[in-house]
Amino acid sequence: MKKLRIATIGVGRFGIFHLHAFRQLEEVLNVELVAAAEIDVSKHSAIKNDFNIPVYSNYLEMIEKENLDAVSVATVDYQHKDIVLNSLLHGLHVLVEKPLDTNSIGSFEMMNIAKERELILQIDFHKRYDPYHIEIRDLVNKNKFGDFLYGYCYMEDQIVVPRDWFKTWVNKTSPAWFLGSNFIDLISWLMNSRVKSVYAKGQKNKLQKLGLDTYDSITSMLTFENNAIITLDSSWVLPENFSSIVNQGFRLIGTEGIVEADSHNRGTTSCFTSEKGIRNHNSGFMHLEKNIYGKPRYVGYGIKSIQHFIENVVHLNNGLKLKDLDGTYPSGLDGHEVTKAIEAIHLSIETGVAIEVQNGNELCTKVV
Repeated sequence: MKKLRIATIGVGRFGIFHLHAFRQLEEVLNVELVAAAEIDVSKHSAIKNDFNIPVYSNYLEMIEKENLDAVSVATVDYQHKDIVLNSLLHGLHVLVEKPLDTNSIGSFEMMNIAKERELILQIDFHKRYDPYHIEIRDLVNKNKFGDFLYGYCYMEDQIVVPRDWFKTWVNKTSPAWFLGSNFIDLISWLMNSRVKSVYAKGQKNKLQKLGLDTYDSITSMLTFENNAIITLDSSWVLPENFSSIVNQGFRLIGTEGIVEADSHNRGTTSCFTSEKGIRNHNSGFMHLEKNIYGKPRYVGYGIKSIQHFIENVVHLNNGLKLKDLDGTYPSGLDGHEVTKAIEAIHLSIETGVAIEVQNGNELCTKVV
């Protein structure tokens, strides 16, 4: 049986880990990382040297030449739609970083083309793969919490993220798109319930003074179909000497139980004379170790979520149908639901009213 041929589109700050994840799978599955596409030509030489693969400036040229079976997309948010659609139309299975799209019409189109063509469209909502979160979902499925009533979640980045990492395109995104999407999917998945309405407020202050036209923070009140009310804070203006790049956590309260998860401080803290401040570690997300042959490899739920996509493609190649995988991975439908919710968050900020999140591809509408 021929090896499945895989490539990555967008080899930036996180796309590089897609390459590592796929290369490591070559040791255990009948798959091969064969190419990458990256518009920044200054990165090509390092990628070629590290992975021994061709690197294309034009992803369409790569798709045409490399006889691929699947691609992952790790470009900036607003570029996802065209790349994902073109990949699906070429018959490729697709993994895409969150959010699926920053427009619900686009996410709906991607979701439906994948479904029509029996192709996997998987979203890298890696928080579903965190073993702490998996345990909480197991408790939910055992009805330990009763009916969910309310909760709170937060995800906050250091200011280096919008100011330094994303400064060339930060005006096309927001903390809700980049950060809030993680927790909207996680809470929806944990409670098995979609967002039905949103009321939100946003703050523009510090970043605007730096010449960056995006929100410092967004606070949203999300009402789910199970009637639980969840407050979500997303921001990216924490001081750069904060103890980690991201501060995050959540709590859920039901009629019969409560759970609290501090995803920032998981028990390991360090401080050194050679470095400033205290550092918190989340090694469970991703860390580097060596296998029995002394070869470095990345492990953690941040890698597992990427590799799960290829495992699904292998299952399909071995005879499973797409419907056999329903509910086992973050799908195009899940990505579409998150896009609709965040679209509603921004519409609520702009209009000052609560927004109803419609089913299907209906546009968000004002709650009367």
